[in-house]
Amino acid sequence: MPEEAIVDTSALIALEKINLQGILCRLYSQITVPQAVILEYGRLGIPCLSIVQVKSRLLNLLIHDLNLGRGESEVIALAAETDTRAIIDDLRARKVAKDLGIKVVGTIGILLKAESDGLIPSAYEKVKELRGKGFHVSDKLLEEIATIRGYTTPV
Repeated sequence: MPEEAIVDTSALIALEKINLQGILCRLYSQITVPQAVILEYGRLGIPCLSIVQVKSRLLNLLIHDLNLGRGESEVIALAAETDTRAIIDDLRARKVAKDLGIKVVGTIGILLKAESDGLIPSAYEKVKELRGKGFHVSDKLLEEIATIRGYTTPV
């Protein structure tokens, strides 16, 4: 069975923009969403979802000292305490999570994994679609995805 993951608001929004939130349940056996993420995002209708209230001493440090948002702070705190993968897009939050030894993946990593697992035909096309809907993807990253996926079409 695939592993579990804790997901942040930005990834949920990005996957919703390209109608792929359901892919999370095909990649992971359970998706955990902290209560703060639900408050930021709203109702979420995926079957493998578990909503938890996070009470961690780490929250004060993440929110007040490191100035991270409540949702990503709860994702990081819960991932640190449970040794579970975190799905986070914010670069600063990703760095903090990695510094704490948390396994981190972002929306683009989810799309690449989904393509590798045969769940979507093209991560490259989905990343281009996301970019067209306002998700920040640098030209360099898009070129790298095209290269590793064997696309010869110019970005």
